[in-house]
Amino acid sequence: MPFIERLLIGDGPWAFLVEVIPRAVVMYLLLLVAMRLMGKRVAAQLSITELAVILMLGAAIGVPIQVSSQGVLPAAVVLLTVVALQRLSSRAGLRWRKFEVLEQGDVTMLVKDGRILLDALKASQISREMLASELRAANVAHLGQLRRVYLEASGSISIIWRKDASPGLTVRPDMERSLLGAIGADGYFSCWSCGVTRESRERPAQPCEACGFERWESAVRVPVERTTATDTEDAPQT
Repeated sequence: MPFIERLLIGDGPWAFLVEVIPRAVVMYLLLLVAMRLMGKRVAAQLSITELAVILMLGAAIGVPIQVSSQGVLPAAVVLLTVVALQRLSSRAGLRWRKFEVLEQGDVTMLVKDGRILLDALKASQISREMLASELRAANVAHLGQLRRVYLEASGSISIIWRKDASPGLTVRPDMERSLLGAIGADGYFSCWSCGVTRESRERPAQPCEACGFERWESAVRVPVERTTATDTEDAPQT
């Protein structure tokens, strides 16, 4: 049946199915060599350029495996070219920081001394909910525990903890006002938008001086046990 045959094998002969096996083996070995030459960094979390390299490698090896009219040598040339470009860009990044920043992007500070930098969040296209999710995954209960939070060029989040936590805005999404009042730090209120914390006996009536938001809630001071080795003020966690 021509339709079934075209669906299963395309326009190539049935004998090409046998040829696919050595083609796949050759391209697999070439890909392993290319990845080995690019170093261990590519096997870790991918940066923007490394993701581009992986996509190019995938495009290069796909055609010679599936198309009978295409040899493996052009794909090998593509692999070697990609490897050479990646190694050159890595060396240039080590030598010139401006090149590294231009190629990979720079570190962005998202939280400073318990306050969310909303402009930095907007520039990084990260919502407060996404940031709060990352912080909860790192066992953060409230912003007062944090000295700094950085968005790395790779897209990961790095946290520098405060040695002695201050009252701060909770990162839990289910904190109702009654619960906040029950566990809150007496005499402290946090801006519900950016987390600026103010010492006050009464709920502040003025807008937040940092972001202009008008909602204030009780700051919390919840003791949190951390099992990581990041209990010092200057120890980062990613």
